[in-house]
Amino acid sequence: MKVQKFAPYLLLALMTSVAIWYRYQTIDLNQQLASKDASCVQVEEQLAYYEQLADIDSMLLTGSYTDAVQSYTKTMEASAENNMAIPLRIALAEKLMHVETAKQTPKERIEKEADSLSLQPVAFSTTTKQYDSIQFILEKTQVKLSRLQRQLQQKSFGEYLEFKSKKGAQIHYVGQVKHGKANGFGIALLDTGSRYEGQWKDNQRHGEGTFYWADGQYYVGHYENDKRNGQGTYYWPNGEKYAGEWKEDKRSGSGQFIGSDGDIVAKGKWNDDKLVEADKKSRR
Repeated sequence: MKVQKFAPYLLLALMTSVAIWYRYQTIDLNQQLASKDASCVQVEEQLAYYEQLADIDSMLLTGSYTDAVQSYTKTMEASAENNMAIPLRIALAEKLMHVETAKQTPKERIEKEADSLSLQPVAFSTTTKQYDSIQFILEKTQVKLSRLQRQLQQKSFGEYLEFKSKKGAQIHYVGQVKHGKANGFGIALLDTGSRYEGQWKDNQRHGEGTFYWADGQYYVGHYENDKRNGQGTYYWPNGEKYAGEWKEDKRSGSGQFIGSDGDIVAKGKWNDDKLVEADKKSRR
């Protein structure tokens, strides 16, 4: 009889406990949803930032170095990002300008110097005077070029190097240098139109970095000995991506292929760029 008497109260207590539990679960789920929404916004903002940098990077490929420097500077002033990527890009653009100037013939350099200094042609009566005048212009040009080179070195962030990759691509590099080679953080522009920013070791990509191809594909992740090794994510222009393990530039280990809609298309074990053991629960 006592049990029956207190049964309604026990049932009420149980229902109250369940209601409180669902309430806390709802609050927790809402907090998780809000956190995911904030993360999505942050990712979208970061992606837009990288796309903006990629648009400016394309100016380097067309030789618009001055425009690139101005655009980099505006982006750096307007961005909340605080890293070495933009200063190194500016330094790379300035170094490429210097390289382009150095490729000009002495005659071209003299003519440009004459234009900039507004020198007027002078008629000389003797061969000696003509020789002395040309010699004077050459010496003056050399002095100004040396001064310009010193200014670039003082202004630039990091040192400039030119070298070739294992595959033979010409690389223009600006960043940290040790023992005459790229060591540490740096940015490189390849003559193929690709670019890389991240860690280096003895002129090879080694550590965390991002590599952009000219067609819009890019990779974010770990490198060892100039190849994709370890954890990394590969993005295609259509929005698809692979996230997982790599070995010697190929998908190897645990990973998943994600479609442009964000759904997991394939998940499991990969080897030599092929899915060899699929997870049956990968589709959803």
